[in-house]
Amino acid sequence: MLWDPKGFPKMIYEFNKEEASMPGVMRKHKELLKMLPWRTRLLVKVMYYFQALGLFLPKDFSKVKDMKKLVSLKGPTYFNYVIPFERSGILEYLEDTSKTDEHYFRMYESSDCWGLENVGAPIASHIPPVIAGNCGGIEVEERNWNAVETKCIGLGDPYCEFKVVRGEINELRDSLQKDVSIIERIHERLMNRLMGFVIDGKPLVERPRLGSDIHLHLVMHAMGFPHLAGGRHRMAQRMGGAKAGKEVGERLIYAGLSEDEAVNQVTNFLNHCKVGKVSMGETIRIIENCESYRDRPIEEPCCFFTTGFLNGFFGTVRNQHVMETKCIVRGDPYCEWEFR
Repeated sequence: MLWDPKGFPKMIYEFNKEEASMPGVMRKHKELLKMLPWRTRLLVKVMYYFQALGLFLPKDFSKVKDMKKLVSLKGPTYFNYVIPFERSGILEYLEDTSKTDEHYFRMYESSDCWGLENVGAPIASHIPPVIAGNCGGIEVEERNWNAVETKCIGLGDPYCEFKVVRGEINELRDSLQKDVSIIERIHERLMNRLMGFVIDGKPLVERPRLGSDIHLHLVMHAMGFPHLAGGRHRMAQRMGGAKAGKEVGERLIYAGLSEDEAVNQVTNFLNHCKVGKVSMGETIRIIENCESYRDRPIEEPCCFFTTGFLNGFFGTVRNQHVMETKCIVRGDPYCEWEFR
């Protein structure tokens, strides 16, 4: 984000929106549908058959009554299944405020924004574009929907609200672009919380009803999908990881921790956050590494952020650097880094 404060947020928005529109993509591209298990393919075909007839699901979601029907549907949509399952937040459809082709939602305890109160900007990057993409993807005749926040915890509001509109939203572009000072403020807030946990044992962010856990899928939105955007954003992941690791190492050494104490504390932190099962010795090994989760193997290691973080951290506390030599995505049983 510090490297590309204008392009990076827009890329994340488009990726989240596109990923949630997959029902429509699969319907158009039969080869994608063939990749699913036969039971899932049958369910998708039956759902769209009944929707085309106007049964169970409306053909489109322009009207308030039709959006309300989609939101209340007990099925494979983001509203009542994915969002609660992933603990992304508590979503409420604002029926009284909504109107044709303009729908309003409220999100309590958003995993994007909780703990980042009053940073000075709307910062929800996941659920608003996901809802927009899901609306377009489920409609019989797929149309373009977009979403923009109107309230946000990041602006000092007690919850987040966003509107989902058919077509373009004039204020969306400005909303996505972040000033460098805002990003630095977010970075400092996160770093202070991390240091409070590592040095003083203070708890990390804890939401009143949803707690601190989120689903692996949300981690992929932050760490996995940007890799699909090409080498430029893979480099951004490495640079961001290296900056964070270097700063963590510097703060721990400044606080008076020895090299071994700093390594042990960071290991405990990574395990606490369920990055994976982390062990550090002659090599660094992460079993079930969250960054290397993929549906199918690829040839090259993909732990760009983790590699950057480890290089920044160990370069600071031990003047050592690492290289990833094993990765789950290549078929290895774990991810492993050797010291260089």
